Amino acid sequence: MDKLDFMKHPKFAERFNQAVSLAGVESTQKALGKLLGVSEVMIWSYRNGEKLPRMAMALKMADEFGVSVDWLLQGNGEPINLAKPTKSTKARTRPLRKSTQEIVDFVETLTEAERKKALKILALTFTGK
Repeated sequence: MDKLDFMKHPKFAERFNQAVSLAGVESTQKALGKLLGVSEVMIWSYRNGEKLPRMAMALKMADEFGVSVDWLLQGNGEPINLAKPTKSTKARTRPLRKSTQEIVDFVETLTEAERKKALKILALTFTGK
């Protein structure tokens, strides 16, 4: 039998491990436990498909790993790695212009489908592709 046959939540385990990889964070159970504020045993449970996170933890995971919570929990859409800035780059990052911040704030209100549509429109408008 395959390892996945014994897991309660094999698809979540795959996505959790992929999210860790995409984020480029240290992937030891100890480091992930510290990052997420849970025990190493709980990280093992997530990595091996034994448990699903509660919603608050899923939101924290999605934020820390730069993926969508919908993808992380259900596999819907793409992971969308947002290239979360590191502490060193945050210190050097200048504030966004007011107009840019308004765009970001507006995009945050859109659903994932609306965001994809908006990106297609922008790409078509500015690149012709």
